[in-house]
Amino acid sequence: MKKLLLTCLCLISGLAFAASSAIFNMLDSSSAPAPIDVLFGIEQRYAENAVIVEFEFEIEKGQRVYEVTLYQTKKQRFIELLLDHSGHIIEQEYEQPELDEQEEIAAANLMTKKGYTLHGLVKQLDDEPTHYLIEAQLEQDMGITYMVATFVTDKGRHKKAIDLETGKNLPLLRWGN
Repeated sequence: MKKLLLTCLCLISGLAFAASSAIFNMLDSSSAPAPIDVLFGIEQRYAENAVIVEFEFEIEKGQRVYEVTLYQTKKQRFIELLLDHSGHIIEQEYEQPELDEQEEIAAANLMTKKGYTLHGLVKQLDDEPTHYLIEAQLEQDMGITYMVATFVTDKGRHKKAIDLETGKNLPLLRWGN
């Protein structure tokens, strides 16, 4: 039984590394803008009226796409964007906040109050040219409001977080996956 469990864990770990490796190779060999540049472009486009609360790189039907969620304080709504590999908008939807999204709204309001941008926080966490951003989102847990970002490198995925109140890295929230 132990051997079976150990074999399964090794297989799952190997598959996760292979997926990360494929994503890294796709991003590293592409002439399209890097994810951090797509994030910056969206942030510039919506700088006056919305805060990015989530940014995610995905592969759909073999194509690079980005899903971005922004919060508009003045209109009290979320903007959901689907972008192509170059950062051009494919789909745009508006949604009213759900009850379980109040923490994202509080985080977005704190971002505005502190003058932070998601791009700026991501750059503060990781400015390595061989690391690619694949996800960043605002969260609130145990009284801490923070941004967590996932990067992919040639060695796999890793996460880092930054406290939005203090602007300091949260080393306890670094995961090795």
